[in-house]
Amino acid sequence: MALGPRGPPRVVRYTPARAVAPAVSSQPCVSIVIATYNRRAVLTEVLDALRHQTVRDWEAIVVGDACTDGTADAVARFGDARLRFVNLPRNHGEQSVPNNEGVRLARADRLAFLNHDDFWRLDHLEHALAHLDRSGADLVYTWQASLLPDRTVVLLGPSPLGHYSTDLGIPASSWVWRRDLTTRIGPWRNGWTLRLAPSQEWLWRAARAGARLVELRRVSVLGLPSGARVGSYRSVDATEHEAWRRRVVAGDDWVEEVLTTYVHAQTQGGRLPACARPRAQVARAVRNAALRQAARLGLHPVAVWLAVRHPGRGGFLHWLRRRRGLPDL
Repeated sequence: MALGPRGPPRVVRYTPARAVAPAVSSQPCVSIVIATYNRRAVLTEVLDALRHQTVRDWEAIVVGDACTDGTADAVARFGDARLRFVNLPRNHGEQSVPNNEGVRLARADRLAFLNHDDFWRLDHLEHALAHLDRSGADLVYTWQASLLPDRTVVLLGPSPLGHYSTDLGIPASSWVWRRDLTTRIGPWRNGWTLRLAPSQEWLWRAARAGARLVELRRVSVLGLPSGARVGSYRSVDATEHEAWRRRVVAGDDWVEEVLTTYVHAQTQGGRLPACARPRAQVARAVRNAALRQAARLGLHPVAVWLAVRHPGRGGFLHWLRRRRGLPDL
């Protein structure tokens, strides 16, 4: 079962509406940090969808990693005082520096990240913030449906335990957390010094420090990962994002479709899911035991795997930049 935006693809030069937005309060309900680098057209679609959130009292700090493509003008064209753009003086080639700067500038006691090529369900903040308050957690994360170029779906975040574990990939776009957690854990570490994505290394540190990282079992993030789209940073075409922005803003009909596509792929047209087959269950049990042992030894299991696939510190980042069509630093 294929999944894609409705209707034939169209190349559209999108001009954001200059609708009057709510005034920015002295301390907004939540601060949203958006790191970006030279994807002005995609960012425009994401920001337009953000402005339709049911929670209206937010601020968004868009931090450019030394953008040179007119990103500042694209943000300013919205005429929305809740959107603030800051451009770093030099390019760092990874997310930790712009995200840390956005957190430093944030004014709210509750924070969220939004990757510049992801979309939130219209009530993402409403449900995530309510669950954060209701659960008393330090951080709440939702589920993300990531769409691959072959139009299949990868569902990120679900856990049989209902909380964080090291074998989960939990994208930063799905987090909402309390500011004091950052005070306790510290900033993201520079990706060039790690064997793991900075976001996942930060979550791991938070978990090891005893933070409560709680799952909200709800698909509320739609991802179109740039790392799965070869040469994504070389292209200025935002047709795919434009089509999905229209669907996200129109309502929730896309959620059932992406979940149906995911379930169909898992059952492979009526067969048992791979995870339900006996041999797969044994392999999963062995894998989980190895993951637990690595964690006991103070090693992040994904970092071990990435170190084999992409040797050296920052090896994964070098590979990811080449996939996206960016030069090595």
